[in-house]
Amino acid sequence: MIIKQKVLLVVLDGLGVAPKSKGNAVVLANPTNLSSLWNTNPHTYLLASGQAVGLPKNVKGNSEVGHQNLGSGQIVNQNLLRINKSIQSGAFFHSTSLFNGLTHALRHNGNIHIIGLLSDGSVHSHINHFIATLKYFSQYNFKNKVFFHIFTDGRDTPTDKAKVFLDKLQLHINEKGLGEIATICGRRFGMDRNRTWDRTKLAYDLIVNGVGENFNNYTEAINSSYAQGTSDEFIQPSVIVKTKVKPGDAIFHMNFRADRALQLSQAFLDANFKDFQRDLIPNIYFAAMVEYRKGFPANILVPKQYISLPIGRIISSNGLKQLRISESEKFPHVTYFFNGGVSVRYDDEDRIEIPSPSVSLYDEKPEMSADKVTDILLNRINADLYDFILVNFANPDMVAHTGNLDASIKAIQVVDKYVMDLVRTFTSRGGCVIVTADHGNAEELINLDTGKVDTEHSLNPVPLILVGTKISPHVLPYGSLRDVAPTILQLMGIAQPIEMTGKSLIGNYNAF
Repeated sequence: MIIKQKVLLVVLDGLGVAPKSKGNAVVLANPTNLSSLWNTNPHTYLLASGQAVGLPKNVKGNSEVGHQNLGSGQIVNQNLLRINKSIQSGAFFHSTSLFNGLTHALRHNGNIHIIGLLSDGSVHSHINHFIATLKYFSQYNFKNKVFFHIFTDGRDTPTDKAKVFLDKLQLHINEKGLGEIATICGRRFGMDRNRTWDRTKLAYDLIVNGVGENFNNYTEAINSSYAQGTSDEFIQPSVIVKTKVKPGDAIFHMNFRADRALQLSQAFLDANFKDFQRDLIPNIYFAAMVEYRKGFPANILVPKQYISLPIGRIISSNGLKQLRISESEKFPHVTYFFNGGVSVRYDDEDRIEIPSPSVSLYDEKPEMSADKVTDILLNRINADLYDFILVNFANPDMVAHTGNLDASIKAIQVVDKYVMDLVRTFTSRGGCVIVTADHGNAEELINLDTGKVDTEHSLNPVPLILVGTKISPHVLPYGSLRDVAPTILQLMGIAQPIEMTGKSLIGNYNAF
């Protein structure tokens, strides 16, 4: 088909909007290009958290949620909300996968291992889901051992609250008379997604073979890390109860977000796994809270919501070409999550993944791989190959997660430069550029109530700037992330399907 206008969607990951403050890296960076684009083009604010994106009220948005809403054009009821409702209704306690795991362990005289991120951060997991799972096994009077293998947070929660969550879990363990906290380690090890396999191996060896530093209890392990200046996210693999995973055991992964659960899950399940040396454990039962990837050989506790018509599928079905490009930290988001949480590549959907830098923390290299992303994308734009392009700049989010304000300011300044390079090139060829974000983070690096470093996401809205249309500035209505896909379709001249409940932000304005 002949489209009205080609569209480039630029997602500045983790760049929200908030008043000027001593912790607002976005304002402190003085991004002159973004400010100029905002002041001279149609713009608005988009809701990117809570019920507007399918999360419970006052729950912060995140990259997975953001890209699902951006790509689907509708509010996607997120895993957290669906699992919570399942527990509240009692449906969770009738899960076939829970029952099958229980019977597997009983039949083979095995133990149960519950692994995952223990926090109330609500991005990858929630402590209440651990408690509900423990309740299930206690109701069946399970006589063998239930071991908890805990990843500590400090990223989507304050950096020093691990003991609070462990104490809460221990309270329920004591009440039920079932369960032991066997191992703990920071999420850096148990939840790597950047193919830093030595980290994943440390978590795997900790859980499977009990390899780690030995402590008498989790309080001792946490205090030892704090004494060395190590916060929750980076707690070294620690053994509290010496145990191993053996044939006949059942494993339940509590994380409900796929990208940081896949690597460790693969090590348990993939017979052809070659990323580090390990012996595949036979006859184990492995269940995940949700489906981490289509066709992944794990049992599923809570089925996923299916998105039938994400914008990528619509563009492809109209015979148009599209490109998804980012560095590896956000590559699943511009592909899997933007496509509605489905592991599918549509016809004429090209993908480019640029490796993220191999550094301990991204404040060591706040520019990350933005230069390579931009250079490659500029070449593709000049080749005039695509009708729709999605690019993600990971810098604002990934650097802000370190809590380093100066590095976060640098990260904003880096993307400010490269965004303008893309805007100038793409609009010079007659295209339209939408600059937005998926959630807030970099604008809120200091908790103004406590004065402490804030490494979490925020509840703040995100900006949207529309460049390359004939619409006069300052006319766009407020919206939410689900309104972006309908806006793209209108710009391209493609009909919006009824499955998309969002509304185009340009409405009846003449954009051409």
